Amino acid sequence: MNLKKVLPLLLVISLIVFSLGGCGAKQDSGEKSNSTNSNPAQKAEITFASGGAGGPYHVIASALASLWNEKISGINVTNSSTAASVVNLRMINENKAQIAFTMSDVAYLANKGQEMFKEPLANVLGFASLHDNYVQLITKKDSKINSVYDLKGKRVGVGAPGSGTEFNARGILKAAGMTYNDLAKADYLSYAETCEQLANGNIDAGFITGGLPVAAITELATTKDIKIVPIAPEIIEKLKQEYPIYFEAEIPAGTYKGVDAPVKTVALKNYLVVSKDMSEDLAYNLVKTMFDNWETVKQSHSALKDVTLERATEHMVIPLHPGVEKFYKEKGLIK
Repeated sequence: MNLKKVLPLLLVISLIVFSLGGCGAKQDSGEKSNSTNSNPAQKAEITFASGGAGGPYHVIASALASLWNEKISGINVTNSSTAASVVNLRMINENKAQIAFTMSDVAYLANKGQEMFKEPLANVLGFASLHDNYVQLITKKDSKINSVYDLKGKRVGVGAPGSGTEFNARGILKAAGMTYNDLAKADYLSYAETCEQLANGNIDAGFITGGLPVAAITELATTKDIKIVPIAPEIIEKLKQEYPIYFEAEIPAGTYKGVDAPVKTVALKNYLVVSKDMSEDLAYNLVKTMFDNWETVKQSHSALKDVTLERATEHMVIPLHPGVEKFYKEKGLIK
């Protein structure tokens, strides 16, 4: 073969290949750019396990989800209505939720692996201690139920299955020397169902544990005359001996229509908890954004009116997430 004829041909082929390759690179770059513009990176999905519709957990979670979605890029927080505390903690531990509300007593049990938890839920870490939860034993005003002891032989709503309310109801009855067997019926009902069944006369009384006021009780009090049954001091004392996270509290007069005098009861803290698998940066950004905008968040529910950053670690009995701990150290709340 004549090299003088072959060499120019090879040169032409090389130039064509190089030119096509350059065009290809430019096209790839353009395609990636267009893809980025039209199909942005998928947002990280965060499930917020809250509580029953109408309850403070669900209302506050909606406000927080909206705040985080607005202020933090790259995430999509969804408020998931649940049976609350026990279910929420299991969802966190099984990575079915990334952040959740829970009552402090149930979180304590989960951390210890006691009662309804066969083993410690190691994937659940603390995020913030928020508002107080009040045990509210409600009945109709003309009812002869004036104490926990009067629940014997009565039909009682004891909270949704797996909820903190149900655990509180069972604990209070135990401290009063009673069990569900002493009732005519223990009905497992949500906040809304408890109030509806009480209004319809299908139950005689019901336990609801929540921040003040609980919307479902407020609504009930507009159509029915209600009263809140006090929890006797000796019952509270027995509860505290077994679970030191409980404390005596008072439901202020006027919290609900027709409840014109303060009512002695037992209270406990509400926690926000997060998954141990949540990144340190995300946990830090969530807690920082929440407290940087706390004046806005607290408008979502009156239960938050006394909650401040300075009280964020109050009665926190489970380990904090490292990202949250970093934020609280920066604020001088912990060493």
